[in-house]
Amino acid sequence: MKLKDKLIQIIKILGIGLNEIIIDIELDTITVNSIEWHPSDDKIYLHIFNDDLDIELDFDDASEENQIIIFKKLSQIAY
Repeated sequence: MKLKDKLIQIIKILGIGLNEIIIDIELDTITVNSIEWHPSDDKIYLHIFNDDLDIELDFDDASEENQIIIFKKLSQIAY
């Protein structure tokens, strides 16, 4: 099972019926404020809230290191 698929399972557990988790996760140069799974296009988006802006990044575009950081952080909460 790919890391992305494992992360989707964790989002389903932690989201309790929602596809988004509001959580601050510090990465290399940014802090992600929300992680959202879109089942229709099977994508995970990372949101950065800055004032009135919602900057959306594709999880697949994040470095492998940052993907692992996100997975570990959510795994610690879920398990």
